[in-house]
Amino acid sequence: MSQDNIVDTSKPSAGRMYDYFLGGHHNFEVDRQAAARILSLLPFTAKYMRLQRWPLQDIAVELSEKRGFDVIIDFASGLPTNDHLHLKVKPETTVIYSDYDPVVVEYTHEILENTPNTYFFQSDARRPEELINKPEVQTLLGGRRKVALVYWGVSLFLTDDDIAHAAKFLYDWAAPGSCLAFNVQAADINLQDPAMIKVLNIYEQMGNHLSIRSLKQCEELLKPWKLEKEGFIPLLEWNGFDKSELGKEDVTAFGPMGGGYGGYLTK
Repeated sequence: MSQDNIVDTSKPSAGRMYDYFLGGHHNFEVDRQAAARILSLLPFTAKYMRLQRWPLQDIAVELSEKRGFDVIIDFASGLPTNDHLHLKVKPETTVIYSDYDPVVVEYTHEILENTPNTYFFQSDARRPEELINKPEVQTLLGGRRKVALVYWGVSLFLTDDDIAHAAKFLYDWAAPGSCLAFNVQAADINLQDPAMIKVLNIYEQMGNHLSIRSLKQCEELLKPWKLEKEGFIPLLEWNGFDKSELGKEDVTAFGPMGGGYGGYLTK
């Protein structure tokens, strides 16, 4: 994961570019220029990012209303704009967000000012123990360990060891009945596609190495969490779309289902 800073305008930020792709306003010209380069190579990128973000609304409802969790802990949250979890959970649900960038955290405190039951802490998703063991978080949890956990939109930026460590720590810490919502990014992308190669190089130049994995690899890394019987669901299906949403170039670069998947794992 790159340690880029949200207010460093000397170079593009993957986090701010993500906000731009989502239609947000927390980005700078340097980010928009880099995003434009990517869109010129892979026009589907903005829709891919939105396909990845939209399930958060469904996840919020699923975890809080349907499954009854009163605590949701989200790792690598980024800026909580554009219909993030806290906007869709049932009332009185405690939402704990986190991000490694202290400026993101400070900025978010302004965004979330006076938002009830919603908290944001500085913490690195590679080391979830940092967040869980914070005294403030322990106070919020009040001894509760049957919780919902979310790793969404971050797997590309984590190494295999990062994912395996996070999964093991959280499984050991969480109570039986806990749930992990996990997003597998870019599982089907074509690493031989010339446009995709150029896009991956752009991210590399920004200091963001992107780790591409299969669904099976992710399932193995996340053990001992158990993937529910539905498995990892293509985000096209999750969001209620079909393959007609993809053009020929999209399929060539991102795969027949748009590349992204999500699923629920339980303890």
